Amino acid sequence: MKKIKFIVIAGSSGGHILPALKYLNNLSSIKKPNEILFITNEKGKNYLEYIKNDEVNKLVLNSKNKFNYIFKVLFKLFFLFIFNKKITLLGFGGFITTPILLFSKIFNIILLSSNKIYIHEQNFIYGLANKINYYISENVFISFPKINMRNKEIFVGNFFLDRNKSKENLDDNFINILLIGGSAGSLDLNYKMLDGIITLDRAHIERIRFYIQIPESHYNIFKKKYADLIDISRCAFFSFKNDLNLKEYDLILSRSGSGSINEILYYTNNAYFVPHLKSRDQHQKFNLNYFLTHNMCMKKFSIPNKKKLISQFYFNSLINPYSIEKIICYTTR
Repeated sequence: MKKIKFIVIAGSSGGHILPALKYLNNLSSIKKPNEILFITNEKGKNYLEYIKNDEVNKLVLNSKNKFNYIFKVLFKLFFLFIFNKKITLLGFGGFITTPILLFSKIFNIILLSSNKIYIHEQNFIYGLANKINYYISENVFISFPKINMRNKEIFVGNFFLDRNKSKENLDDNFINILLIGGSAGSLDLNYKMLDGIITLDRAHIERIRFYIQIPESHYNIFKKKYADLIDISRCAFFSFKNDLNLKEYDLILSRSGSGSINEILYYTNNAYFVPHLKSRDQHQKFNLNYFLTHNMCMKKFSIPNKKKLISQFYFNSLINPYSIEKIICYTTR
Protein backbone atom coordinates (compact mmCIF):
# COMPACT_ATOMS: atom_id res chain seq x y z
CA MET A 1 0.00 0.00 0.00
CA LYS A 2 1.54 3.28 -1.11
CA LYS A 3 2.17 5.99 1.42
CA ILE A 4 -0.49 8.70 1.49
CA LYS A 5 -0.20 11.81 3.67
CA PHE A 6 -2.88 14.05 2.18
CA ILE A 7 -6.39 13.32 0.89
CA VAL A 8 -8.40 16.03 -0.90
CA ILE A 9 -12.09 15.38 -1.69
CA ALA A 10 -14.24 17.42 -4.09
CA GLY A 11 -16.88 16.77 -6.70
CA SER A 12 -20.43 17.47 -7.87
CA SER A 13 -19.90 21.10 -8.95
CA GLY A 14 -17.25 23.53 -10.10
CA GLY A 15 -17.77 25.52 -6.89
CA HIS A 16 -16.35 22.58 -4.95
CA ILE A 17 -13.83 21.34 -7.48
CA LEU A 18 -12.08 24.57 -8.54
CA PRO A 19 -10.81 25.60 -5.08
CA ALA A 20 -9.80 21.96 -4.50
CA LEU A 21 -7.73 22.00 -7.69
CA LYS A 22 -5.93 25.15 -6.68
CA TYR A 23 -5.23 23.64 -3.26
CA LEU A 24 -3.94 20.44 -4.91
CA ASN A 25 -1.65 22.31 -7.29
CA ASN A 26 -0.21 24.49 -4.57
CA LEU A 27 0.16 21.58 -2.15
CA SER A 28 1.93 19.37 -4.69
CA SER A 29 4.54 22.09 -5.21
CA ILE A 30 5.70 21.88 -1.57
CA LYS A 31 4.86 18.27 -0.66
CA LYS A 32 5.61 15.01 -2.45
CA PRO A 33 2.85 14.71 -5.07
CA ASN A 34 2.87 10.90 -4.94
CA GLU A 35 1.80 11.16 -1.28
CA ILE A 36 -1.32 13.16 -2.21
CA LEU A 37 -4.64 11.53 -3.17
CA PHE A 38 -7.47 13.40 -4.88
CA ILE A 39 -10.89 11.74 -4.60
CA THR A 40 -13.70 12.96 -6.84
CA ASN A 41 -16.80 11.71 -8.64
CA GLU A 42 -18.03 11.57 -12.24
CA LYS A 43 -18.31 15.38 -12.35
CA GLY A 44 -14.78 15.96 -11.10
CA LYS A 45 -13.39 13.54 -13.69
CA ASN A 46 -13.81 16.30 -16.29
CA TYR A 47 -11.38 18.52 -14.35
CA LEU A 48 -8.51 16.07 -13.81
CA GLU A 49 -6.52 17.59 -16.67
CA TYR A 50 -6.12 20.77 -14.59
CA ILE A 51 -4.05 18.97 -11.96
CA LYS A 52 -0.58 20.17 -12.90
CA ASN A 53 1.48 17.33 -11.42
CA ASP A 54 0.86 13.90 -12.95
CA GLU A 55 2.23 12.17 -9.86
CA VAL A 56 -0.78 13.19 -7.77
CA ASN A 57 -2.90 10.08 -7.14
CA LYS A 58 -6.49 10.22 -8.38
CA LEU A 59 -9.51 8.15 -7.43
CA VAL A 60 -12.81 8.62 -9.27
CA LEU A 61 -15.89 7.09 -7.61
CA ASN A 62 -19.32 7.28 -9.20
CA SER A 63 -21.71 8.90 -6.70
CA LYS A 64 -25.01 8.78 -8.59
CA ASN A 65 -26.12 5.87 -6.40
CA LYS A 66 -25.35 7.01 -2.85
CA PHE A 67 -25.47 3.52 -1.31
CA ASN A 68 -23.05 2.14 -3.90
CA TYR A 69 -20.79 5.13 -3.41
CA ILE A 70 -20.53 4.52 0.35
CA PHE A 71 -19.74 0.85 -0.31
CA LYS A 72 -16.99 1.82 -2.78
CA VAL A 73 -15.50 4.22 -0.21
CA LEU A 74 -15.32 1.43 2.36
CA PHE A 75 -13.82 -1.02 -0.15
CA LYS A 76 -11.28 1.38 -1.69
CA LEU A 77 -10.09 3.17 1.44
CA PHE A 78 -10.16 0.50 4.16
CA PHE A 79 -6.57 -0.68 3.71
CA LEU A 80 -5.37 2.81 2.93
CA PHE A 81 -6.51 3.93 6.39
CA ILE A 82 -5.08 0.75 7.94
CA PHE A 83 -1.56 1.39 6.64
CA ASN A 84 -1.60 5.20 6.80
CA LYS A 85 -2.56 6.49 10.25
CA LYS A 86 -1.44 10.11 9.93
CA ILE A 87 -3.36 11.51 7.01
CA THR A 88 -4.51 15.10 6.59
CA LEU A 89 -7.93 15.22 4.92
CA LEU A 90 -9.60 18.29 3.42
CA GLY A 91 -13.15 18.13 2.09
CA PHE A 92 -14.51 20.89 -0.12
CA GLY A 93 -18.21 20.20 0.48
CA GLY A 94 -20.84 18.06 -1.15
CA PHE A 95 -22.17 14.60 -0.34
CA ILE A 96 -19.06 12.72 -1.48
CA THR A 97 -16.94 14.22 1.32
CA THR A 98 -19.02 13.04 4.27
CA PRO A 99 -18.58 9.22 4.06
CA ILE A 100 -14.81 9.60 3.61
CA LEU A 101 -14.35 12.05 6.48
CA LEU A 102 -16.63 10.01 8.74
CA PHE A 103 -14.73 6.83 7.85
CA SER A 104 -11.47 8.57 8.80
CA LYS A 105 -12.97 9.73 12.10
CA ILE A 106 -14.01 6.16 12.95
CA PHE A 107 -10.45 4.95 12.33
CA ASN A 108 -9.18 7.68 14.66
CA ILE A 109 -11.37 6.29 17.43
CA ILE A 110 -11.04 2.55 16.86
CA LEU A 111 -7.41 2.25 15.74
CA LEU A 112 -6.06 5.32 17.55
CA SER A 113 -5.13 6.90 14.24
CA SER A 114 -4.16 10.55 14.19
CA ASN A 115 -5.80 11.68 10.95
CA LYS A 116 -6.52 15.41 10.77
CA ILE A 117 -9.85 16.41 9.26
CA TYR A 118 -10.58 19.84 7.77
CA ILE A 119 -13.37 21.19 5.57
CA HIS A 120 -13.83 24.20 3.33
CA GLU A 121 -17.15 26.09 3.01
CA GLN A 122 -17.23 28.55 0.14
CA ASN A 123 -20.85 29.71 0.54
CA PHE A 124 -22.50 32.11 2.96
CA ILE A 125 -24.33 29.25 4.67
CA TYR A 126 -23.26 25.66 5.25
CA GLY A 127 -24.48 23.02 2.83
CA LEU A 128 -26.08 19.89 4.26
CA ALA A 129 -22.90 17.83 3.93
CA ASN A 130 -20.76 20.43 5.69
CA LYS A 131 -23.34 20.78 8.46
CA ILE A 132 -22.52 17.15 9.24
CA ASN A 133 -18.82 17.47 8.47
CA TYR A 134 -18.52 20.34 10.95
CA TYR A 135 -18.90 17.97 13.89
CA ILE A 136 -16.14 15.62 12.76
CA SER A 137 -13.65 18.26 11.60
CA GLU A 138 -10.90 20.08 13.46
CA ASN A 139 -11.37 23.34 11.59
CA VAL A 140 -13.61 24.86 8.92
CA PHE A 141 -12.18 27.35 6.42
CA ILE A 142 -14.92 29.85 5.54
CA SER A 143 -15.13 32.38 2.70
CA PHE A 144 -17.62 34.90 4.11
CA PRO A 145 -16.94 37.00 7.23
CA LYS A 146 -19.14 36.60 10.29
CA ILE A 147 -19.73 38.77 13.33
CA ASN A 148 -19.93 35.72 15.59
CA MET A 149 -17.65 32.97 14.34
CA ARG A 150 -18.03 29.43 15.66
CA ASN A 151 -15.15 27.84 17.54
CA LYS A 152 -13.84 25.79 14.62
CA GLU A 153 -14.19 28.44 11.94
CA ILE A 154 -11.22 30.19 10.32
CA PHE A 155 -11.98 33.03 7.91
CA VAL A 156 -9.74 32.79 4.85
CA GLY A 157 -11.76 34.76 2.28
CA ASN A 158 -12.71 33.48 -1.13
CA PHE A 159 -10.09 31.78 -3.26
CA PHE A 160 -8.95 33.35 -6.49
CA LEU A 161 -8.09 31.65 -9.77
CA ASP A 162 -4.76 32.37 -11.42
CA ARG A 163 -4.75 36.08 -12.23
CA ASN A 164 -1.76 35.66 -14.54
CA LYS A 165 -3.40 33.21 -16.92
CA SER A 166 -3.87 34.25 -20.54
CA LYS A 167 -7.05 36.24 -21.21
CA GLU A 168 -9.31 36.44 -24.25
CA ASN A 169 -9.24 39.56 -26.42
CA LEU A 170 -12.51 41.44 -26.93
CA ASP A 171 -13.33 44.10 -29.50
CA ASP A 172 -13.88 47.30 -27.53
CA ASN A 173 -15.90 48.80 -30.41
CA PHE A 174 -18.80 46.56 -29.41
CA ILE A 175 -20.91 46.18 -26.28
CA ASN A 176 -19.71 42.81 -25.02
CA ILE A 177 -22.16 40.71 -23.02
CA LEU A 178 -21.32 37.46 -21.25
CA LEU A 179 -23.66 34.73 -19.96
CA ILE A 180 -22.11 32.11 -17.67
CA GLY A 181 -24.13 29.59 -15.72
CA GLY A 182 -21.55 27.37 -14.12
CA SER A 183 -19.47 24.53 -15.47
CA ALA A 184 -22.46 22.94 -17.24
CA GLY A 185 -24.06 26.13 -18.50
CA SER A 186 -27.52 27.30 -17.47
CA LEU A 187 -30.75 26.79 -19.36
CA ASP A 188 -32.94 29.29 -17.50
CA LEU A 189 -30.28 32.02 -17.75
CA ASN A 190 -30.34 31.56 -21.53
CA TYR A 191 -34.09 32.00 -21.56
CA LYS A 192 -33.67 35.20 -19.54
CA MET A 193 -31.13 36.49 -22.04
CA LEU A 194 -33.41 35.60 -24.96
CA ASP A 195 -36.27 37.51 -23.30
CA GLY A 196 -33.96 40.50 -22.93
CA ILE A 197 -32.93 40.38 -26.59
CA ILE A 198 -36.58 40.46 -27.69
CA THR A 199 -36.95 43.93 -26.13
CA LEU A 200 -34.04 45.43 -28.12
CA ASP A 201 -34.39 47.36 -31.35
CA ARG A 202 -32.41 46.33 -34.45
CA ALA A 203 -30.01 49.30 -34.36
CA HIS A 204 -29.14 48.46 -30.77
CA ILE A 205 -28.46 44.79 -31.50
CA GLU A 206 -25.96 45.70 -34.25
CA ARG A 207 -23.66 47.15 -31.57
CA ILE A 208 -23.69 44.05 -29.33
CA ARG A 209 -21.69 40.83 -29.26
CA PHE A 210 -22.89 37.96 -27.11
CA TYR A 211 -20.73 35.32 -25.46
CA ILE A 212 -23.03 32.54 -24.32
CA GLN A 213 -22.38 29.45 -22.23
CA ILE A 214 -24.60 26.52 -23.19
CA PRO A 215 -24.48 22.87 -22.10
CA GLU A 216 -23.21 20.71 -24.95
CA SER A 217 -26.41 18.67 -24.79
CA HIS A 218 -28.50 21.77 -25.63
CA TYR A 219 -26.12 23.51 -28.02
CA ASN A 220 -28.14 23.06 -31.23
CA ILE A 221 -31.45 23.91 -29.55
CA PHE A 222 -30.30 27.27 -28.18
CA LYS A 223 -28.20 28.16 -31.20
CA LYS A 224 -31.41 28.04 -33.23
CA LYS A 225 -33.29 30.14 -30.65
CA TYR A 226 -30.63 32.86 -30.82
CA ALA A 227 -30.50 32.65 -34.63
CA ASP A 228 -34.23 33.39 -34.77
CA LEU A 229 -33.63 36.73 -33.02
CA ILE A 230 -30.19 38.00 -34.02
CA ASP A 231 -27.40 37.51 -36.54
CA ILE A 232 -25.72 34.36 -35.22
CA SER A 233 -22.30 35.71 -36.24
CA ARG A 234 -22.62 38.10 -33.29
CA CYS A 235 -22.75 35.15 -30.86
CA ALA A 236 -19.90 33.03 -29.58
CA PHE A 237 -21.14 29.85 -27.90
CA PHE A 238 -19.09 27.73 -25.50
CA SER A 239 -19.55 25.06 -22.84
CA PHE A 240 -16.42 25.99 -20.87
CA LYS A 241 -13.87 28.81 -21.16
CA ASN A 242 -10.70 29.07 -19.11
CA ASP A 243 -9.59 32.49 -20.39
CA LEU A 244 -12.54 34.75 -19.56
CA ASN A 245 -11.56 38.43 -19.42
CA LEU A 246 -14.22 39.44 -16.90
CA LYS A 247 -13.31 43.11 -16.53
CA GLU A 248 -13.76 43.77 -20.27
CA TYR A 249 -17.45 42.83 -20.41
CA ASP A 250 -20.13 45.53 -20.29
CA LEU A 251 -22.65 43.14 -18.73
CA ILE A 252 -22.33 39.70 -17.15
CA LEU A 253 -25.35 37.50 -16.47
CA SER A 254 -24.38 34.75 -14.03
CA ARG A 255 -25.39 32.33 -11.33
CA SER A 256 -24.54 33.41 -7.77
CA GLY A 257 -22.36 30.54 -6.67
CA SER A 258 -19.64 31.77 -4.33
CA GLY A 259 -16.79 31.28 -6.80
CA SER A 260 -18.59 33.02 -9.66
CA ILE A 261 -19.98 35.95 -7.70
CA ASN A 262 -16.72 36.70 -5.90
CA GLU A 263 -14.45 36.56 -8.92
CA ILE A 264 -16.80 38.58 -11.13
CA LEU A 265 -17.18 41.30 -8.51
CA TYR A 266 -13.43 41.51 -8.14
CA TYR A 267 -13.29 42.90 -11.68
CA THR A 268 -16.65 44.60 -12.31
CA ASN A 269 -20.01 45.35 -10.75
CA ASN A 270 -21.72 45.45 -14.17
CA ALA A 271 -23.19 42.08 -13.32
CA TYR A 272 -26.65 40.65 -12.73
CA PHE A 273 -26.89 37.43 -10.74
CA VAL A 274 -29.66 34.84 -10.70
CA PRO A 275 -29.47 32.38 -7.79
CA HIS A 276 -30.04 28.70 -8.44
CA LEU A 277 -33.04 27.97 -6.18
CA LYS A 278 -33.44 24.26 -6.83
CA SER A 279 -30.77 23.29 -4.31
CA ARG A 280 -32.01 22.14 -0.91
CA ASP A 281 -30.46 24.97 1.12
CA GLN A 282 -30.74 27.74 -1.54
CA HIS A 283 -27.21 28.87 -0.66
CA GLN A 284 -26.87 30.95 -3.83
CA LYS A 285 -29.71 33.18 -2.65
CA PHE A 286 -27.84 33.89 0.59
CA ASN A 287 -24.58 34.52 -1.28
CA LEU A 288 -26.33 37.09 -3.48
CA ASN A 289 -28.17 38.79 -0.61
CA TYR A 290 -24.82 39.56 1.03
CA PHE A 291 -23.63 41.51 -2.00
CA LEU A 292 -26.98 43.14 -2.72
CA THR A 293 -27.16 44.55 0.81
CA HIS A 294 -23.70 46.03 0.27
CA ASN A 295 -24.70 47.53 -3.14
CA MET A 296 -22.00 45.58 -4.93
CA CYS A 297 -23.92 44.47 -8.03
CA MET A 298 -26.86 45.35 -10.28
CA LYS A 299 -30.34 44.90 -8.83
CA LYS A 300 -32.21 44.94 -12.16
CA PHE A 301 -31.42 43.07 -15.35
CA SER A 302 -31.10 45.27 -18.42
CA ILE A 303 -28.97 44.92 -21.54
CA PRO A 304 -26.89 48.11 -21.91
CA ASN A 305 -27.24 50.33 -24.97
CA LYS A 306 -23.83 51.94 -24.50
CA LYS A 307 -20.43 51.07 -23.10
CA LYS A 308 -20.42 50.93 -19.28
CA LEU A 309 -16.80 50.04 -18.62
CA ILE A 310 -14.88 51.97 -16.00
CA SER A 311 -11.15 52.61 -16.17
CA GLN A 312 -10.29 50.57 -13.08
CA PHE A 313 -11.52 47.20 -11.92
CA TYR A 314 -14.00 46.94 -9.08
CA PHE A 315 -12.35 45.54 -5.96
CA ASN A 316 -14.23 42.92 -3.97
CA SER A 317 -12.80 42.94 -0.44
CA LEU A 318 -13.81 39.32 0.22
CA ILE A 319 -11.25 38.11 -2.29
CA ASN A 320 -8.05 36.92 -0.66
CA PRO A 321 -5.50 36.01 -3.34
CA TYR A 322 -3.71 33.95 -0.69
CA SER A 323 -6.69 32.16 0.86
CA ILE A 324 -5.54 28.77 -0.43
CA GLU A 325 -2.03 29.42 0.82
CA LYS A 326 -3.51 30.25 4.22
CA ILE A 327 -5.34 26.92 4.22
CA ILE A 328 -2.11 25.13 3.31
CA CYS A 329 -0.38 26.78 6.28
CA TYR A 330 -2.98 25.26 8.62
CA THR A 331 -3.11 21.82 6.98
CA THR A 332 0.64 21.29 6.70
CA ARG A 333 1.87 22.62 10.03
